[in-house]
Amino acid sequence: MPAGVVLATGRTRVWVERGALHWRRGRTTLTVPGAQIRQVKVAEQSLAVGLFEEAQADTALTVRHRNTAVVAALGAEIESIMSDERAAGNGQAIRRQSVRVWPLRALAGLRDRVRNGSPWWRRAMWYALLGFPLAVWLPVEPGFLGPLAWLMLPPGIALLRLWVGMAELDTRWVMWRRGIRVRARFESDTDSEASSAYIVHFRSLEGQEITASGQVRGRRDEIRYDPQEPSRVLAPTRIAWLGIALAAFLATGVWGVVFCLPALLWLIRLLGLPF
Repeated sequence: MPAGVVLATGRTRVWVERGALHWRRGRTTLTVPGAQIRQVKVAEQSLAVGLFEEAQADTALTVRHRNTAVVAALGAEIESIMSDERAAGNGQAIRRQSVRVWPLRALAGLRDRVRNGSPWWRRAMWYALLGFPLAVWLPVEPGFLGPLAWLMLPPGIALLRLWVGMAELDTRWVMWRRGIRVRARFESDTDSEASSAYIVHFRSLEGQEITASGQVRGRRDEIRYDPQEPSRVLAPTRIAWLGIALAAFLATGVWGVVFCLPALLWLIRLLGLPF
């Protein structure tokens, strides 16, 4: 469905989307299904929309806009979604939603991410709430080492994790533990921007035909695949993979080590180990 016109004037925005009228005024948005619209009146720069309500009381929404063509186009779009079913109780109710002001909206979004998002959000919250006080209050000399370590440890871990992903260390660990080696057929992936990308075809132990993508072709027409996730494949390589791992370490891993050094020094001084 092509995008429709949006009438915007002051703090009011009106548009039609997915068979419903959206009427936003300030932080409150009213979503009206087409079956709940009683009538539409367009008079030059004025647009009035009459609604049905459960209490059978008429409600009118009005707005003015300087461009009469925009008003007429929006009125025609609203008329196109009006249903012939005028009876109330058809399961399509008018919905009203209010958006919180920015600080409250940001806090609510953070709360939802911590509750329902990735476990890393919860770990980051505990690190921010507990890590900084411990870094400041624990008796470690010099005093700036604790806050410096607290600040530099997250980007250091992120860079090391990036190196692990670039070097496929996590994939190789999984394949070493439970990977299954099978014969495969390689095809060049013409849709990929990488010149070394391949499409791999193989048969799993259950007899299922699997098609997966791979970045490197091994020295044999063989691959290892993860039985728990058959689309995860790895082509056995030797020197080529070590070169990729070394290049990735020089690009990201070495900086991860540098960023993690203050945390390591802080831990050594905290435990009183010889240094």
